[in-house]
Amino acid sequence: MTALTLPFSEDRAMANRLQLPRLQKSQDNEIKRAIPRELLEQLMAEQFTGQLVIRNPFDEFVDWQIYLGNGKIHFANSAVGNGKRLNYMLGKLFQQGHLQLPAQLDSDYNYICELWKKKYFSFQQTRSVLTQFTQEALVQALSLPKTEYRLDPNNKLRHLFLNLNLEQAVGPIEKKVNYWWELRSEINSPFQRPLVQDVRKLQGTLAKANFETTEEFWKAVQQSLENLNCLYDIASATKLSTLQLAIAMRNLIKAGDITMLPYQEIAIDNRPLVVSVDENQTHQHVVEYTLEKGGYRVNTITDPFKALASLQGQSPDLILINADMEKMDGYQLASLCRKSPQLKQVPIMLMVENDNLVHSIKAKMSGVSDNLQKPFLPQDLLLKVKTNLREVASA
Repeated sequence: MTALTLPFSEDRAMANRLQLPRLQKSQDNEIKRAIPRELLEQLMAEQFTGQLVIRNPFDEFVDWQIYLGNGKIHFANSAVGNGKRLNYMLGKLFQQGHLQLPAQLDSDYNYICELWKKKYFSFQQTRSVLTQFTQEALVQALSLPKTEYRLDPNNKLRHLFLNLNLEQAVGPIEKKVNYWWELRSEINSPFQRPLVQDVRKLQGTLAKANFETTEEFWKAVQQSLENLNCLYDIASATKLSTLQLAIAMRNLIKAGDITMLPYQEIAIDNRPLVVSVDENQTHQHVVEYTLEKGGYRVNTITDPFKALASLQGQSPDLILINADMEKMDGYQLASLCRKSPQLKQVPIMLMVENDNLVHSIKAKMSGVSDNLQKPFLPQDLLLKVKTNLREVASA
């Protein structure tokens, strides 16, 4: 690992000479500023109980949280990206390929507690896991300069596994704190996303760092960079530590070959997409409102001549077409959709005035999956959509 100079000890010596004002419990909701290490020491000395939130001054999207009680540390984590840290940390601690991580994670602490309740971890293993989660977060929080913080005495953990004093929590990670302090001018946190200008330069740098670089390793690096993944994600994919990656990337960041983008949660809407094709705006409003309330994404198209091209670019889960449109017959549009490679397997529902024999023949010839008779009740629409999507999922 490349050697770094460690000026943090000098800064700490200076910080030790600073006198923080005694914390006023009446001002817990006020935003204040302090050096994180000194603040933590004072809070523990005063036996503060509750949550300490430390703002990363370099990245507005990243906060670090430390839970305290009666002069002890109970847990530390990040306020964002819990799933990314969980995947990274558990990957370092265990071969967790058989452990299905949740798609949405509100609390890494509660998730680990649930694993203990389900006897996936023993009590001692749970303590060890939580300790390492805590220390990884403390590395990031304590390597920050003077910054904003907030105290919340009412935010406490429900289940307590850890009761660490300062030496137990921080002693083993002092060197890592110093390394990250040195790296702060280039990398704000492991949540940052590297934008690489020349992948070959990064590959050369990683190859020189004596990492085990297999074909699978390079494939993971390439895919992570294409997806603009953060350092936690890249470390998980490559089986490296975030610190190893940060040190390897440092000179390329200085040279401008890598731009570190700020972290921001990327919201992914996984709800099924229904696209409604209908010239009638009133119908469209009813369909959109009903399906949105029912848990679906909805896009509307009012010009049937533009519908095919638009549908091919949207990858809908279900297409809803009004059979009686002036510009284009709904059956004709359905038939065109069935000839499209992108749309031929997508369920198509027709809204029809009369569900009779003529309709049935035309619908079958057009490749229509189902029909919805007008006028319809909201629950009828929701039931039809749910049924057709379920049939596709079970096929």
